Amino acid sequence: MDFSKLLQSESTAQWTKDVIAKLAPYPYLADIIIVVLALLISAALGLMLFFLLQRILIRFYRKHCTLSPELVQCIRKMTFAFANCLPLYAIVYCVWVDGIHEWIAILVMKMTMALFVFSLTVALTHAIKTFGLWYKQQRNAEQRPIDGLLKVSVIFVWTGAIIILISALLDKSPLYLLSGLGAIAAVLLLIFQQTLLSLVASVQVNAEHLVEIGDWIVMESNHVDGIVLEISLHTLKVRNWDRTVVCVPVCDLVNKSFINYSVMQRGGGRRIKRAIWIDQRSIRFLSKEEVDMLKGFDLLKDYLESKEAEIATYNTGRSQFNTRHLTNLGTFRMYAMRYLEQNPNIRTDMPLMVREREPGSTGIALEIYCFSKEVTWIPYERVQSDIIEHLLAVLPSFRLRVFQECSDIYQEIGNQVDVVGGAFRFDHYKNPVYPDNSEDSELFDR
Repeated sequence: MDFSKLLQSESTAQWTKDVIAKLAPYPYLADIIIVVLALLISAALGLMLFFLLQRILIRFYRKHCTLSPELVQCIRKMTFAFANCLPLYAIVYCVWVDGIHEWIAILVMKMTMALFVFSLTVALTHAIKTFGLWYKQQRNAEQRPIDGLLKVSVIFVWTGAIIILISALLDKSPLYLLSGLGAIAAVLLLIFQQTLLSLVASVQVNAEHLVEIGDWIVMESNHVDGIVLEISLHTLKVRNWDRTVVCVPVCDLVNKSFINYSVMQRGGGRRIKRAIWIDQRSIRFLSKEEVDMLKGFDLLKDYLESKEAEIATYNTGRSQFNTRHLTNLGTFRMYAMRYLEQNPNIRTDMPLMVREREPGSTGIALEIYCFSKEVTWIPYERVQSDIIEHLLAVLPSFRLRVFQECSDIYQEIGNQVDVVGGAFRFDHYKNPVYPDNSEDSELFDR
């Protein structure tokens, strides 16, 4: 070793010159001593930085979440790994003192850089795990899991660390190394194509909150109709209503259409859209007696009185063919509307209407369109059934009939069926009246 500059400097202490003089016959011993001193100094600095960072981070996490044993252990590992980064980087400059052998300095520098990259990678890995433990304690963590994204982040961190480490050992730029891996990267893209697609889809699903754990989704192409149990990097696990479990690729959530009913449930209203098919032959004007009878419904009394006054004013001075009259279907439509408005299970702040659809060969559809306050399955079906049952039961009071396919009895008896407001009187079936024509009698006997 050559410490001539230190010996010639006037600022160098005498004891230092004496030590250098004694180590002159042993050049490599001086190198070892310098390296060991650099390690000791870095270790001391690392311990000081470790305790300082650990105390700061623990206080920070204590204010924002619950400190579980697993979280505390992860914080300690992250702090210890990070505390070793700066002292290890400082060793690189400590070994380049005047007089040390160059090959020893280069060897120590490369080893130190390798340890620095490894320590920084470990620190980042534990930082990602610490973030994951903190996120699990948040309010929406169960509905929006990020475990897949955290695992991918760890893979990227270690991949980048390996590339940087190899580049440092070979004394080449990382870009030079990546350019040489072009062919290998193409093969890796083909091998891990599904993984990369799943990664992109998982990021999109989590970023746009398309699906969360506990959501009710329907995807007919994959026979999915149930509750989401788990969202991982590659698959989405759903429990169908028939208690079967289906695993769907996450990519299908982006590439295929599906229905998420949980958005509707969180909105506080679930749509009811049901139609009652009315026999068009039963639609007619209401007589005065029938209007007076329908005034017995509290929901219709004020409506009928106001409409009677309006129609009477309009009909004054007009001929019979130019007058207006109340219809049984229009009155029933108003009754259904008011019945829904006063129903405590129906949202009145959301769209609510009773409308007539286009007439067809199966009658005219009177459609009920409203939103139920009950959004869960069974209570919702109960509310919907109660509304339809009530309207069907009150329908004959308006002298209306529900259209349905004719039964065998109706086809056989023909016009002998007694219809009163859509309700068949089966007591007339005991002694049906047959036509006098003998041919028709033979037809009935068959």
